[in-house]
Amino acid sequence: MTRKFFGAIVFFSLSFMASAQIHLKSAEDAVNIAKANDVEGRLNLKRAQEEVRLVKKSIGFFLPEFDFSLSDSAYANLTNGDYKQKTIEAGITQKIFNGGKSVIEWKMNEEKSLYNFWNAQKEDEEKKNTIVKAYYEALLCKLKSIVLEETVLNALETLKVCEIQNEEGMISKADYLESQIRFRKILAKEKNAQNETFAKCRTLRLLMNIDNNKEIVFEEAFIPETYEKNELKSQNLRESILEINEMAIKNSLDLKKALSQSSWISKQRTLLKRAFLPSVSVRAGLSFDGRNYPLSSPTYSFKVIMAFENTPWLSINAAKNMDCKNDGLHSILDSLSAKAKYDANYLGQLKLSKIDLEKSKVQAQKTKKEIESQVMQLIQAAENLEEESIINFESLKLKEKKLELSKIQHEDGRITKSAYLEDLNEFASEKINYFETRVKRKLLLMELETLSSIKF
Repeated sequence: MTRKFFGAIVFFSLSFMASAQIHLKSAEDAVNIAKANDVEGRLNLKRAQEEVRLVKKSIGFFLPEFDFSLSDSAYANLTNGDYKQKTIEAGITQKIFNGGKSVIEWKMNEEKSLYNFWNAQKEDEEKKNTIVKAYYEALLCKLKSIVLEETVLNALETLKVCEIQNEEGMISKADYLESQIRFRKILAKEKNAQNETFAKCRTLRLLMNIDNNKEIVFEEAFIPETYEKNELKSQNLRESILEINEMAIKNSLDLKKALSQSSWISKQRTLLKRAFLPSVSVRAGLSFDGRNYPLSSPTYSFKVIMAFENTPWLSINAAKNMDCKNDGLHSILDSLSAKAKYDANYLGQLKLSKIDLEKSKVQAQKTKKEIESQVMQLIQAAENLEEESIINFESLKLKEKKLELSKIQHEDGRITKSAYLEDLNEFASEKINYFETRVKRKLLLMELETLSSIKF
């Protein structure tokens, strides 16, 4: 019974420890967890997608309108007696021409919904970039902490020997004090790295929207067993710059937003210019009237309506109505109405729309050039960091050999313990510098991947 109870406690403890940890093998893992927990982001993107879908289905501009009316009236007259009248009327109206303004309005709504969709995707992309950056900042701090922790352990062994030698009078007071000072400097760096790691991991947890009590375990193989120079072999990014530029321009959400806005402004200007074109509609109707049921024989009507409703200075409505009853033409009615007004802003709006259109085209071209410039800057920075990584790699190997030599000299008593501690500190700094360069390069490559949708 005791063994079962003890086993249950161990199992529960291990399960709790496993659930209290988040294992990240790459930045993509952090992004996927953040997306899974980002309810608001999913809703925003879903809403933007639904807007696009609804606009594509909104074809009410082109469909006919149906109308129906039913009336039943009655009144009393002393001389003629009571009178009752019932009327049923139904009709269908179809717009057959308006200068293409309905199509333009439909396309404007489509452009607006697409702009909102690209904007929602851009927000999602910016969140991803923020998480990737936070991930690598936290990873770099963790790497620093690991390196400095190893350095502190090595330095602590040396300091213990130093304490014994000081008690036995086998070391000079100056060397002893200098060793204490250098050890405390290393210890202070290690404490700062731990604090910085804690802060960066906290930020990453907030971005991933996970519980702050969960420990982040980085599993990305970023600390190689051996430092191989071919790991940093050039990927010839500059040779692929045309392909990268083409893909970056094709996938750029900023450019899609700029082009969508420019298209919307262009259609708005076209709509303004077509304000003087009339809209022509036809209406077919059927009506019954009478005092009692059944009602009289039906009356058929056909109406042609021409309206200049969006003109800035003069609105005109003209209509021709024909009624047919008992297999013959019953009546013809022509009507014309006009309303004069003065829109002082129309010509100004035309000029402004032209300026806005030219400005939007310039902005789109500017965005395109900025994308090409950004691609070039990222490639140059990645190549510079590649060269820097190679130099740091070579320096690290030299520092490693120097440290091995210093250890032998220290054990033989040919150099002071403070000098050996200084070499330990320098090796740790060189190792951290090497990791910083690799992390920065990795971050740049991921930014380039996001920009161009090409995996490097």
